[in-house]
Amino acid sequence: MAGPVFEWLMFVGSWVKLSDDTAARLGAVFGIILTGLLAGSVLTAPVGSAPGVVAPLNPHEEAHLPAEQIPVPEGYPPMASDAAEGASFIHNFGDGHDPTRWYKANMTYPSPHPAWLARHIHFFDDRVELELRRMRVGAKKLAGAEYQRRGLYSFGRVEVVMTPAPGSGTVSALFTHTSEQFGAQHDEIDIEFLGKDLNMVTANYFTDGEPYRYLEIPLPFDASKEVHLYAFDWEPDRIRWYVDGELMHTATHDDHPIPQHPSRIIIQLWSGQEEQFQWHGLPTFEDGTRAAYYCISYLKAGDTGSQCSDTFDPVAANAGRAAN
Repeated sequence: MAGPVFEWLMFVGSWVKLSDDTAARLGAVFGIILTGLLAGSVLTAPVGSAPGVVAPLNPHEEAHLPAEQIPVPEGYPPMASDAAEGASFIHNFGDGHDPTRWYKANMTYPSPHPAWLARHIHFFDDRVELELRRMRVGAKKLAGAEYQRRGLYSFGRVEVVMTPAPGSGTVSALFTHTSEQFGAQHDEIDIEFLGKDLNMVTANYFTDGEPYRYLEIPLPFDASKEVHLYAFDWEPDRIRWYVDGELMHTATHDDHPIPQHPSRIIIQLWSGQEEQFQWHGLPTFEDGTRAAYYCISYLKAGDTGSQCSDTFDPVAANAGRAAN
């Protein structure tokens, strides 16, 4: 359902038992070994058609996909102390890339997810854009983008100002995630948009790998055409989702156990394989479609400080977007 990343090579610098330099060297070595082992694996088999589902590419089109070498995961510079502590932050993406606090995914691994290419992360004066393309990267036929906040973050409020990517088959996401690779069970909290229907935002959460329930929250606008603020409050006994400050849904511990483990904060643009088609739609999106993220903030429970919502005005933001 959600688009969690279960990679065990990425973000090794976050592990408490390894230094950043050691993790970088091990990540690069294991990345090269793994990609060699995966060459020619069953993942190279073309995606077939499930009953009632038409494959998005015919064999002739697949043969002409642009190809790229399997990427090597990027190294890890020392982590900023505030990120290592999981402290509150506000990040306006016009500030550009800070590798001590953010990580560009640049890899492929066995999963329904596409390849992640760092060069599909584009920075502008007021935003970052994540790009999704049809291309061969090792066994993959799609290449998306993933951008991670370094460090692990616990209870608090997460906000994002964004526009998701249009087109059936796209999944534009903001979520928290942790798993066994970080010394914890699979916990996750999601805000996701399906490009096949952008008059809704979807939400869910996972505790020890078990999902709550899939939520489709209707919106009075096309989310890809307007800039809006989306958020969730994560508390020990409940999660609340918001759109432009309006409460849209509350889940409590009585409904389903609430995630308890500190997690990464991640944004993604991706499309899956055949098993996801019924959920996110056939991948008929326009090649090169993009999702735009303007601001992300995390306010740790008990803290006071700036958030994206303190300065975000959806009316002004969309008037400015229309003028451009």
